[in-house]
Amino acid sequence: MPPATVEGAVRSNALRVHDSDNVAVAVQRIAKGDTVVIGGGPFCQAAEDIELGHKVALAAIASGHDVVRYGEPIVRAACDIQRGQWVHVHNTQPVPGHLKE
Repeated sequence: MPPATVEGAVRSNALRVHDSDNVAVAVQRIAKGDTVVIGGGPFCQAAEDIELGHKVALAAIASGHDVVRYGEPIVRAACDIQRGQWVHVHNTQPVPGHLKE
């Protein structure tokens, strides 16, 4: 399904908060195969369904590397995450030292 347009411009379906972020947040449901659109431009293709409010990988993230949102690491990849994949608790883990006991 192609992205919706607003008077000829493509409407974004995901939000990237900071230039160094390697994930974006879906501002509407993105179906597998749909184009992830950020800032009105195509970015990548969704490798799987991404629900509203969930994260999509904008680049491949190797296992053990940081998932970056707001320009800061928020979690680490627990396995290799491919561009366009859903990023959530099933493929991430807390960054050591970020949780207080």
